[in-house]
Amino acid sequence: MLQGRKLTIEQKESIHGVFFSGATFFNCVQDIDDNWFIFLSESDINNLAEFNYLLEIVEENFTPKPQTNPFG
Repeated sequence: MLQGRKLTIEQKESIHGVFFSGATFFNCVQDIDDNWFIFLSESDINNLAEFNYLLEIVEENFTPKPQTNPFG
């Protein structure tokens, strides 16, 4: 199962779309239950700077929303 860091709405609002390392920005995604998550690569983790507090968020199971085909 996929693991990510589950955010509060306030955390999501404060970081979504914010650049933290050159051309890298936070892209928050919702799970099947409409909870917000972020996923950080090893490179992301090494470049968080003032966003290091995000590493204190325990990783939790992430279940993606079902994808529907917009063409049929």
